[in-house]
Amino acid sequence: MLISTGNLRNDITRRMNRIHILQNPMQNKLGPRSTLLFAISILVATAFGCSNPAPPPRPRLFASAEEVELNFGGRTFILGDNDRIAEVRQPGWPKDHFLRLPFWLGINVLIPGVTQPKEGDYYVISEAALEKPLGAPDQWVIEAGSTLVKQEAVFVTTHTHYVTPGKILPTIVQFVGMRSFPRADGKNVAIAELHELSLPMKWTLGGNIPPDYARYQL
Repeated sequence: MLISTGNLRNDITRRMNRIHILQNPMQNKLGPRSTLLFAISILVATAFGCSNPAPPPRPRLFASAEEVELNFGGRTFILGDNDRIAEVRQPGWPKDHFLRLPFWLGINVLIPGVTQPKEGDYYVISEAALEKPLGAPDQWVIEAGSTLVKQEAVFVTTHTHYVTPGKILPTIVQFVGMRSFPRADGKNVAIAELHELSLPMKWTLGGNIPPDYARYQL
């Protein structure tokens, strides 16, 4: 919409009278041009001040690191039935109260919708098995990922002492980076390193834990 020069000047004059600009002691030091520019700046500031506020930030899809550490550090948990996003809750929480975490699917997995894991973030390993122990105590090479794609990773435990290989009950872990190992041909291979945060998931399927699961001590 076009605004005539006369209307603009009238609007400026009204605003100048409203703020008593003619009574400003500095007015004697300002020329007509400076006074006009000052008044126009008021109009511009008013226009921007009336613009729409910024949209609120989008809610987080996954729980924050502080929430995960506070609620599940060194504790067992119950895993929900959602097979796309891990819904974890303490055993005493109602079923509809949980925190969301991504499942660990591996590094550079070319599956639509799967993003590259970030160092420091927390994940749930749910399809994993201990392969062999490393030289250091409570460090294992595991196979972890989805039912279709699994990769080797280093699994370092801080609460659970595994005494046999086998399947791992779902566990909340932190991705801390990559660890290099020498291969037989002299080259190095880097695999993900995962550190245990929670205790293994509480078994809720009735009966004892099947014998093909790894045995552990706390």
